[in-house]
Amino acid sequence: MKMVGKKDIKAGGYVTKDSGKREKHKTGAVRDVRFGKGRYDLISPLATRRRAGVYERGALKYADRNWEKGMKLSRYLDSAKRHLDQYQEGLRDEDHLAQSGWNIDAMMHTEEMIKRGLLPKELDDLPNYTKKAKK
Repeated sequence: MKMVGKKDIKAGGYVTKDSGKREKHKTGAVRDVRFGKGRYDLISPLATRRRAGVYERGALKYADRNWEKGMKLSRYLDSAKRHLDQYQEGLRDEDHLAQSGWNIDAMMHTEEMIKRGLLPKELDDLPNYTKKAKK
């Protein structure tokens, strides 16, 4: 791959961002580099399937997207840790690993929505044990 140019493209009310770097493939095709964008192709489809089951069962139990309304971060953390402990203890009555992962996902989502100002900052009720930590 060879790196080459930069220019954002605007059309139809949308912008296609350009890092200014290129991957050039042996076929001659070029694309923007993927560094810094995450590697979604490396996420396990097996783990995703199990976690999707948690979303499905939660939607049936509570409602679609109920969790997106927001909960305190400590609630997600408590549940994530409890499910990990249950798994470590040897319990297999639920998919405790997927349940723990779901709580971590929901916690990250809530944290991002707080940062964006879309959920109240009071939902971040976790203690801060560092002097200069930024939220």
